[in-house]
Amino acid sequence: MTDTNVIDDKIKEEWPKISGRMRRHWPMLTEGDVRSPAGDAGYLAGRLQERYGLDRREAFLQVYEFECEL
Repeated sequence: MTDTNVIDDKIKEEWPKISGRMRRHWPMLTEGDVRSPAGDAGYLAGRLQERYGLDRREAFLQVYEFECEL
């Protein structure tokens, strides 16, 4: 199992409970971004790339750091 799979599991598992926390951490995320039923680490990293202009590596790094705080 890779780190990405671990992140996917934790983020996906907690997704419905952490929408407010994600919005506070990344204020440029929209309500629609955090309410998506398909929420997981990959989806979140994609939204961060889109909203903040991050490259893929930086987006996943931020998601990983956020996941570590859960």
